[in-house]
Amino acid sequence: MDGFEGDEHKSIDFTTNIGCRVHCKFCPQDVSMSKYAMKNELEQIKFSNPVLMSYTMFVKMIKKIPKNVSIRFSNFSEPFLNPECGKMMEFASDNGYKLELFSTLVGMTSADVEILKKINLKKFVIHLADNEKYAKIPLTQHNEILKKIISSSIQNVFFMSMGTISDETKNIIGMDVKPSVMVDWAGHIDVGQKTKRISGPILCSMNPSRKNEDIPPIVLPNGDTVLCCKDWSMEYTLGNLTTCSYQDLFESKTYKDVARKMSSENEDVLCRNCELAVSVDDQNKLQKQYAELKIDLNDEISLKLDKIYLKYLNRKIDPEGLIFFHKQIKNEQIDYETVKKHIMDSPEYTSIPKKSITT
Repeated sequence: MDGFEGDEHKSIDFTTNIGCRVHCKFCPQDVSMSKYAMKNELEQIKFSNPVLMSYTMFVKMIKKIPKNVSIRFSNFSEPFLNPECGKMMEFASDNGYKLELFSTLVGMTSADVEILKKINLKKFVIHLADNEKYAKIPLTQHNEILKKIISSSIQNVFFMSMGTISDETKNIIGMDVKPSVMVDWAGHIDVGQKTKRISGPILCSMNPSRKNEDIPPIVLPNGDTVLCCKDWSMEYTLGNLTTCSYQDLFESKTYKDVARKMSSENEDVLCRNCELAVSVDDQNKLQKQYAELKIDLNDEISLKLDKIYLKYLNRKIDPEGLIFFHKQIKNEQIDYETVKKHIMDSPEYTSIPKKSITT
């Protein structure tokens, strides 16, 4: 594990099954199901019979992962469509891992809620049922489990939805939640916001470090580990975590090839069509602009602005926001309360996942 213990930002996702019957309009399930079947020489995967990761295999793999790496139950499928998901989470938590969960609650049981009460969840994002049926979530079962979660001691609960939510759901969570923006998953689907291809050297902003060696990989049910949450076609397999080490994933030829192509002028790679890609040229211009404006990312103003953004938008301040507010704060043209009001009036604030009022 040497060389990986110092980075607290690293994470790895576990896809506990392939063949998600929630079949959201904005998720390329057909792509993941057909590609997984083809790569593993399986018959066509059906929503009624998903491929499941076994608990035994999960335990074998997670023991290879450093404790400072966050374990996220998320990605190509609803985690709780695997009946052993709660058991997996309990094992990971009992063994000292920080956990994050992204769930529609489909497949989750009352017993699973009891497990979630006992573990330390760094973040629990609940994907709510929507009136437009973008996500095929049965409302009755969903809201029954939602009530149990809201009335429990579970911490760090957030909500998101891809459409409008029902009055019943609003009453349960005590707030309205605005729809999130749909994206095209780096070109994997026709719906959603289209991402413009970026030329020149690029960086991945999925990890706060913006290091192309820190892109969070995705573990599939058979242990195959692919590049990231955009790799629905499973084009970039880094290795199999049942047979290789955690470090091997990042030292694989595939991973190094991706990093090299991202550093090139225009070699084709999935990342060029991703909304999370950042132009290195733009980054360099930004650093020059910071210097000209005498903005220090570690000064008192920058750190306070970061803190406000983290509280209200669940992220650090973006460069545009920093440039816009830093000078005005420094020259005493506005105060921090004005910044807060500006954020809370923004479209982003109304559309991001909101924290449960009970936490």
